[in-house]
Amino acid sequence: MSTLDFPTTEGFGEDRQGALRYLDALREHWLLIGLIVALAVGGAAAYSLTAAKRYEAQADILVTPIAASDDTFIGVSVLRDTGAQQSAVVTAARLVKTPQVADAVRRKTGSSRSRDSLLASVTVTPLSQSNIVSIQAQSGTASGAATLANAFANEMITQRTAKFQSDLSGAIDRLEARISAIPTSLRTSVQAVAIEQRLSVLQALSGAGDPTLQVSSAAVSPEGPSWPRPVLSIVIALVASLLLAAGIAVGLEVLNPRIKREEELLFGQRLPILTRVPRMRQQVVRKYLAGRGPLPADVREAYRTLRASLATAGPDERFPQTILVTSAIPGEGKTMTSVNLAVTLALAGINVVLVDGDLRRPMVATVFGVTARRQGFASLLLGEISPEQALVSAPGQRDRLKLLLASPEHAHLVDLLDPTRVEDALAGLKLQADVVIVDSPPVTAVADALNLADAVDTVIVAVRLGRSRRDKLNELRRALSQRGVAPAGFVVTTRSASGRHGYYYGTAEAEKMPAPAAAQRRESAEPSVLRTDGEQDRRLNA
Repeated sequence: MSTLDFPTTEGFGEDRQGALRYLDALREHWLLIGLIVALAVGGAAAYSLTAAKRYEAQADILVTPIAASDDTFIGVSVLRDTGAQQSAVVTAARLVKTPQVADAVRRKTGSSRSRDSLLASVTVTPLSQSNIVSIQAQSGTASGAATLANAFANEMITQRTAKFQSDLSGAIDRLEARISAIPTSLRTSVQAVAIEQRLSVLQALSGAGDPTLQVSSAAVSPEGPSWPRPVLSIVIALVASLLLAAGIAVGLEVLNPRIKREEELLFGQRLPILTRVPRMRQQVVRKYLAGRGPLPADVREAYRTLRASLATAGPDERFPQTILVTSAIPGEGKTMTSVNLAVTLALAGINVVLVDGDLRRPMVATVFGVTARRQGFASLLLGEISPEQALVSAPGQRDRLKLLLASPEHAHLVDLLDPTRVEDALAGLKLQADVVIVDSPPVTAVADALNLADAVDTVIVAVRLGRSRRDKLNELRRALSQRGVAPAGFVVTTRSASGRHGYYYGTAEAEKMPAPAAAQRRESAEPSVLRTDGEQDRRLNA
């Protein structure tokens, strides 16, 4: 089967990374989400309890338009069915909300509200399918809402009736005048009879209401307020605030340049995670660096995992003889990684040289509690001293771990880190130890690390979740890629705090394991290894 026949998982991985990123954003900002939701729901509840109540009542007017072919009401103002959709019902609806109707309602109900206020509190809706005009009125009381709706409905019909009777009286007078003008001998003619019939119909309507309008359903006092509606308000506030808070959380995650999840390293950088180092409290780190306390057991296990992960990371799939530990920015744990990897290898019976390759901000001497010497890494690069003269034994490591320190006084000599000098220095150091570990400065901060990376077998990158920046890590990868250097993987300091014990540790004796600055004994839990020169490769790959 060709490779084209296999489904690709790249898109699935990116989709999964995006989904995990959004879920992580919700978990990360759960306190913000909860605060926004609590404020929104609390505000809605408070408003519902304190807002003025509003009641709504509805009255319906039935519209019965006169057929357009009916000439009985010629000259009389009535609603006619002209054939245009909704015309009669819409016309009737427009006749409800007029200043004349509002003024009459004010007088009859004794309302102190203004005309505009009354008109604003009434909503008229034409329902053409049922020839109904719905009048919905709002008021601060249930009875007030019903009174207002009925008042507008009745007043509209009253005014239309007055108009109808006025037009009807005029039409009757005109018909009577026409009949009087007809000679008595012609009163039996067809025309005269038609006039008399129409006059009889109109006279029968004298004093009646507008035949096209009538109240079909009077308004009644509602049982409860239409507003506020506490349950609906709280539900809407809850849903809206959840959506808003989730959007803010996702927005903060998208705009946040820091890496928070391992998936971004695996799918974005496409490099393996060599080990995961639990996050240590500042108090534990300070005691460890000061030599007053050991590393937590689970942290030590993490560096043993790193040692095992590097077993085939060197040339010919063997343990690398020279390792560079770097990072994208300061504070990502590269020095801690260098020191503890060196200590872990030394405890396994491997001869190690730890080089402080950061001439600007050297830290290895501080970690081991030794005094930095003027003759150190810079002197070795200048060829002023030999490796034997430059190396310092690490306290408590029985000469398995030696240090090549740097001094802040040599910060001006960073230009000595050219590839030739670095390769010559490392070549001499490899004769003194099985493994040489170089603690370098951050790649994106200064260019020093690039020349160091060119000269080593393997580069590992320290990353701290929640601190490492996505853009800086991409910059590191580009810089190393331009030099043809592919990192072996990441040492990730996780966001999970270190626990009390590791898998193999539960005794008080294990807790007494010393820190580098005060180490006096080797871990008894480490397996012994052969130490003859003929078994060097076997030790490195153990």
